[in-house]
Amino acid sequence: MASRVFAVDLGAWSVKIAIATPGLRGTSLLNIVERVVPPGDDARELRACRTLATMVDELRLSDEVGYLGVSGDNVFTQVVEFGFKNLRRSELDKAIGGELENVVPVDLEDMVYAYEPIPAAPSGVIEPGEQVRGRVAPPSEGMRVLTYAMRKSRAEELIQLAKLGGFEPRGILPAGGGAAKLVERVPSLAQARLDGPVAVIDIGHERSDVVVVHGGKAVFSRAIARAGKQVTEAIARFWRLDFAKAEEAKHRDGFIASTSEPATTEAWKRIHDVLVQELAPFARDIRQTLAACRARTGFQPIAALLVGGGSRLRGFGAFMTEQIGIPSWRLTGDDIAALAGLRLAPQAANLPIESAALTIGMAYDCAGGRPQFDLRSGALAVKVDLSFLRAKLVPAGAGLLAILAFASLSAYADLYRLRKEQRVLDQRLADETTQFYGSAKTPDDVLGTSSGPGGTGGTDSPMPRMTAYDILLEINSHIPTKDKVTLDVEKLSIENNKIEIDGTAKTSQEVDTLVGELKKIDCFHKEVNPGSLDPVGDLKKFHLSINSYCM
Repeated sequence: MASRVFAVDLGAWSVKIAIATPGLRGTSLLNIVERVVPPGDDARELRACRTLATMVDELRLSDEVGYLGVSGDNVFTQVVEFGFKNLRRSELDKAIGGELENVVPVDLEDMVYAYEPIPAAPSGVIEPGEQVRGRVAPPSEGMRVLTYAMRKSRAEELIQLAKLGGFEPRGILPAGGGAAKLVERVPSLAQARLDGPVAVIDIGHERSDVVVVHGGKAVFSRAIARAGKQVTEAIARFWRLDFAKAEEAKHRDGFIASTSEPATTEAWKRIHDVLVQELAPFARDIRQTLAACRARTGFQPIAALLVGGGSRLRGFGAFMTEQIGIPSWRLTGDDIAALAGLRLAPQAANLPIESAALTIGMAYDCAGGRPQFDLRSGALAVKVDLSFLRAKLVPAGAGLLAILAFASLSAYADLYRLRKEQRVLDQRLADETTQFYGSAKTPDDVLGTSSGPGGTGGTDSPMPRMTAYDILLEINSHIPTKDKVTLDVEKLSIENNKIEIDGTAKTSQEVDTLVGELKKIDCFHKEVNPGSLDPVGDLKKFHLSINSYCM
């Protein structure tokens, strides 16, 4: 397994890379890097590739597993409905291919696509008697499937662009999988007790991706051609600034008013009057997108999560809440810390978490080895896999034979050495038991007798009840799961009748939970002594001292 996995977003304004590492206790985020694409006369994608090449070289990612994110304006997104259920994936693949050929203006042989079945819309998403404008899709008698499709020639272009950027992408990822992982890892949604579809709105530079997520899966996806660039152009026109200065002014002084956050001065009102000319049509497009989701799938989003560089506009959350009629907010401080993970949490404030949120979701999605949606499929995937096997088959086979030969020789040598040592130990046992008991005895005979020649037998064995390895396994089995506590064990020392554990936890309650579970181990006799807790940033550093009676 690769030590690092990364996702790349070749955006219109900047290039973003999120690096993660998979592990037994979950995926950890290692780094998030964003670089602005420099201006120039060359095509934007070529300039972005040169920026990417520099980043890949600096971060030493050329030999790691990388995935390339693709924006919604590069793909065809469709919700396909079938009258059957529980079809095998190979048969479903054929059915979806035939259906897409009828609705996408690309021949099947010139298309690559990815898909995932949509969970059934739960009852109660739209309350009985609730006034809903527009059509609501009835429950499906079969199954609905969310599909992403792309011209194969465009997928090949993206692969070549990634190679110019210093790596060959293992997959091409649309927004659906990353948005699902993002919703899964944002604690503010759980704190608000929202149990229903959530719309992830990623506001980029030239376009915005809207993905509706429910039950850990994307159920609807659409891209709209309105984003931060139109707001910047409005500022540049009104105040007669060049584009770069208008962009800087937007990030520094941009403001959009609402009933809950009104403009307090004439200057703020003037800024609002300029920006609302572009943001009002943007909100209208979002309303139409959510209505299309309801009409096509039956899902009515109950909240919206605003991410991307365009979401950082002051007052934008309150404005969108009023415009689209559902609670809308940007990432909170807890959300940013949760997405950054324990390793990056101390420096999360200085990282581009908000602008790269969807890229981070993609990194979490692909770290498991099988992203929800991957457009590097079909003919492209087969061609890459077979070429890899042909190139590596002979050296891999030779290496395997060499490993087997050396393993056989090593095993034979170890067996010979063990038998020789066994003969020496058997002779020593016979000599010493003859001197002690008057006759040679076997190990079972010795363990069944008492410690003296005249004993009656039946005493406890001198062997310890548990080894250090047994105690390690017992401690591991009693550590609470990661949904209950967030622990980072830095040191574990097991000595004769003494065990010490050093680590960090989020709260003192989590340390108490760990102590309570360890006290359940019989060999500890509830002698688990927690020391003082020392604050380390937002974490608590603890030291546990345990007496063991089984060694």
